[in-house]
Amino acid sequence: MAPSSAGFDLSRSELPFGEALTALVREVEDDLFVTARGLKINTFAEMLEGVSSTTLAAAVAGAAPPSPRLMEECARFLRVRPEYFREYREALPQAA
Repeated sequence: MAPSSAGFDLSRSELPFGEALTALVREVEDDLFVTARGLKINTFAEMLEGVSSTTLAAAVAGAAPPSPRLMEECARFLRVRPEYFREYREALPQAA
């Protein structure tokens, strides 16, 4: 499950959560969890601890904001820092 491409920035994405997650999964996991149409929500959610496919689907579609916990779990599974996701960085308390 190691990242494969030196050209892919694994430190951060500026894309919305659903697009960022799909691109990251495509890069790290090849075709296991992604098709030409997008992320295989149910299959990917099964790999995540404490995340339902309904919650994941809503966050990926932009129908609900991703929770920090959801982003942390996706990051854990994909072996990146949660700060990869723009929404996670935006949710962090700003240093004064």
